[in-house]
Order: sequence, then C-alpha cells, then structure tokens
Amino acid sequence: MGSPLVSPYLIHYKPKARRREQIDAKDHWTSVTPDYLTKELTKARNAAHAYDNVPAGERPTFHEIRALGAWLYEQQKPPQEFTQALMGHADEKMTKHNQEGHDEKKIEYLELRAELAF
Repeated sequence: MGSPLVSPYLIHYKPKARRREQIDAKDHWTSVTPDYLTKELTKARNAAHAYDNVPAGERPTFHEIRALGAWLYEQQKPPQEFTQALMGHADEKMTKHNQEGHDEKKIEYLELRAELAF
C-alpha cells in the first residue's frame, strides 16, 4: 500500500511543522532534504544502541553503510547494472565510487634510526 500523502516524489514525508523558510528551501513541501535520511538513520541507530561502544563522532553514517552495501553486492559478482539500479545511480562511475575503499588497507612500514646520543 502506498502513502496516502500526495507527493510528486517516490520517497517523501509529511513534516511535523511547515514553516515558511523550510517550504521555500525545498522543491515541494513533502520532499526529502539531502540530510533527512542521515538524521533519521542517526536517530534509529542511536535508539537501537547498535554502536554504543563507538564514540559518537565515529559511528557509521547513512552513506557509509550504503556504500558498504554496494561493496558487499560487488563481492557476490552480480551484473554491475543490477547494483547500479539498486543504488539508484545514473551511471556506472558513481556505483564504482561507492564500492571503493572497503578493502583491507596494507600498512607500509619504514624503519628509521634516530641516531640520538644519550
């Protein structure tokens, strides 16, 4: 069942309050602002106590979790078009960008001698 709220957007919501400056800042009063999903995920994540052991500023964001999902799909080797459509990306370049950066990084060590005299 769809939303009873009439909106030109597939993903939308009914704000608790409709202040003029908020309405004027959006294309439509029901549209989701760029930070809305991040704020709502943060509320849900904190209410679930999923990352209580991680300092507040280091907990994963909506986009980090979404990018990790894209990377996990990539590991299963589906057609790239599938992952691109799932992520809602207009082009393959953006999907590839979201799939990068999740591999284990190798640490390179350089041994140095301070040559200090005590």
